[in-house]
Amino acid sequence: MSQEQKQKKDFKYWVDKAVSIGAAVVIVGALFKILHWPFATQLLTVGMLTEAAIFLIYAYLPSDDHGGHGDAAGGGSATLDSTELINALNEVKATIENTNNNLGTINSSTEGLKNLNTKFDAMGKTLDELNHFYGSLKNLSETMTSSAGEAARTKDQLNALANNLTELNQVYSNMIHAIKGK
Repeated sequence: MSQEQKQKKDFKYWVDKAVSIGAAVVIVGALFKILHWPFATQLLTVGMLTEAAIFLIYAYLPSDDHGGHGDAAGGGSATLDSTELINALNEVKATIENTNNNLGTINSSTEGLKNLNTKFDAMGKTLDELNHFYGSLKNLSETMTSSAGEAARTKDQLNALANNLTELNQVYSNMIHAIKGK
């Protein structure tokens, strides 16, 4: 293998590694975006820019280095390679747009879950307030029951006092009549 072929093979090796790394960053960025984790936008931007740069590098690689159909001097194959590159870029664009649409859909779905979570939190607070209210109501009921018992005893004592006063008035009345009758 000549030195030039070895250099081309090494270059292709590193370009292929960069493609894999860029794709991994895009996937991790998409995961971060879906889960609303920090740095999602930055990861997606770095990954997409890496992928775009790699596709530009592939555009300038000789066709035999990336599985094309011959070289540029092969009479007409350069047009074919350009067409393939345009088709590949269009596919990448469509994939990115599809991914963006899917992320938007997922984002909308997670927004609904966030709203549901907020509603559950509000319901939990309302239940806590209701439990506190019912506890206070129970204490009030117990106090009222206790007060009702005391009120009944007070009523009985007042009735007994009234009866005693009535009897005492009767005795005094008899005494006054007895004194006057003398």
